[in-house]
Amino acid sequence: MRRFWVMVLWVLGLWCSGCSRSLPVEGFPFFDPAGKQISLFVASPGIREGTFQLEKGKTLEVKFSPPLQVVAGSNTVRLQIAEYRGRIRMEFRGSKTQYPLELPPALSEGGYFTFEIPPSKYEGFRLSGQEGKGPPHVVFQEGRVGSFPLHTRFEGGRFVEITPSFIPETMDRGATIFRLSSGNEPIPPGGVRFQVLNKEPASSSPIRTTFFGSGKERRTVTIRTRPIPEDVIVYDTWLGFTPVRIQVEGLDKGVVLTAGMFHLSPGSRGGAKPNQNPVPGSFTVPPKGALTGSGTTLNAVSPALPTPSSLSPLPADLETILSFPQDGWRTKEVEVFRWSLFPEILIFDTKDYTIQKELFHRLAFYLEKKGYRGKLHPDQKIWDLHGWNAHNYRGEGLSAFFNEAERTQFPLNPKERWLADYLLTFGILRRENGKYTAGRGGILSISRESSDPHRRLLLTHEAFHGVYYVSKSFQDLVSTLWKELSPEERKFWLYILSWMQYDPSDPYLVVNEFQAYLLQQPPTLVDRYFKETLPQRILEKNPEMEGFFKEVFEKHPDMFVKPALRLQEFLKKNFGISSSTLTTLRP
Repeated sequence: MRRFWVMVLWVLGLWCSGCSRSLPVEGFPFFDPAGKQISLFVASPGIREGTFQLEKGKTLEVKFSPPLQVVAGSNTVRLQIAEYRGRIRMEFRGSKTQYPLELPPALSEGGYFTFEIPPSKYEGFRLSGQEGKGPPHVVFQEGRVGSFPLHTRFEGGRFVEITPSFIPETMDRGATIFRLSSGNEPIPPGGVRFQVLNKEPASSSPIRTTFFGSGKERRTVTIRTRPIPEDVIVYDTWLGFTPVRIQVEGLDKGVVLTAGMFHLSPGSRGGAKPNQNPVPGSFTVPPKGALTGSGTTLNAVSPALPTPSSLSPLPADLETILSFPQDGWRTKEVEVFRWSLFPEILIFDTKDYTIQKELFHRLAFYLEKKGYRGKLHPDQKIWDLHGWNAHNYRGEGLSAFFNEAERTQFPLNPKERWLADYLLTFGILRRENGKYTAGRGGILSISRESSDPHRRLLLTHEAFHGVYYVSKSFQDLVSTLWKELSPEERKFWLYILSWMQYDPSDPYLVVNEFQAYLLQQPPTLVDRYFKETLPQRILEKNPEMEGFFKEVFEKHPDMFVKPALRLQEFLKKNFGISSSTLTTLRP
């Protein structure tokens, strides 16, 4: 019996001896996906204040208690680092999985290191010092496992967040080279996502960015920065290759740059992965039975469009939309984009004018056309009449159009019914109490049948309508400028818009077009357009207007330049845009 207790005490002694060599880690709280803190243990000496001192060539083992269970969807690790020196390798270890990576030296002044680990059960992690100058050490403040965005962020003149898929390798003379990676797998289709913001009151120089492919592929673009954040996607399809390295020049303390990989979802090739911070929007499910009556349209020869949910709008700046390769579209008839600077605005680019007319021709007549506004007209009456080669509509007008179609049981064509479902799906419209109501933002449209210079002019004009839809302060300024016009000036504008076949009895339409026509060209060219180009066209068939034009131009010599400059000053200050700087990317 005595021999039995001796053996028990001997085993307990060994166990306690083992406990004394395995001490809790102090100053480094670590949380599992449920937010529950996991205890960390390390062989003596203990780690105080989260500081891990390492020797080159030696390994430090850290154990989880209980083991860390990681599942798909909540398998992102976010480490907060206070300080980091040298080169350190970190390896998460489980019974079946080992995930190694190197801590980024660019976080020497502290920041966040965020990375995905494979779903598995992990017993702990291992730290080992690599070759470098001086003894390596790292000070961890916190660790969390869950669902976090994977991006690298530069702010205040340094990197404050880093992810392994977009890691800064070298920084020299104002240029930073990033290595892009998807682990051991090829980089999937998509592109590179930049969020850019200029925090300084003065405009910053554009960021010069050079993309390198796996071979000799190379392309340089510049990225304009604004006083408001903008999500800019540089698509592989737009570049012409998949980049593996990027050189960025022009980062300064006033610029905040957040960068990461943008992956197109399989199948539809649209939309962002959950961890890619999808562009904000209000999404509703299309109501069953809405606008499902059979309708026909003249020249309706194009095939049906895909379901709205499979054609999520692609975030894009205006340059990307204008020059996106058409063979990279997800349908042959139309591609849908979401304006990166103002995400509430959707932009429909169509293959030709026929597709555009099937979608928007009846809308234009219902909402804007003199002599037709406020009524739904059959194709036999309006199809051959001149419409627009570009369009813009806000939620209020769109909801009125579709409500009228339902109220009168008007047979809309398949494209129009598809458009209603699409706008419901992506938040431009809502469905409340059996009726369509305005959601957020509005829509624009251009067509590939227009020449490139004309497309650029048309999109510039339509883009200012988009700004008008989403900015109340801009609307207020435009309204003030309109009210400040003299009676002769307002008479001029009403005549011009009526000549262009707009309905001048709609105050909202008139004021909205007033600002867009002023801003579609730089203020230095606005007089030429309104005092020369337009009058020459009008006087060919309306010579009696010559006296009026001459009188109003002489009496109000700055009637175009003055309001154009005030509008541009507001837009530059608040959004960093003008007629010549609407595009964010410059090839």
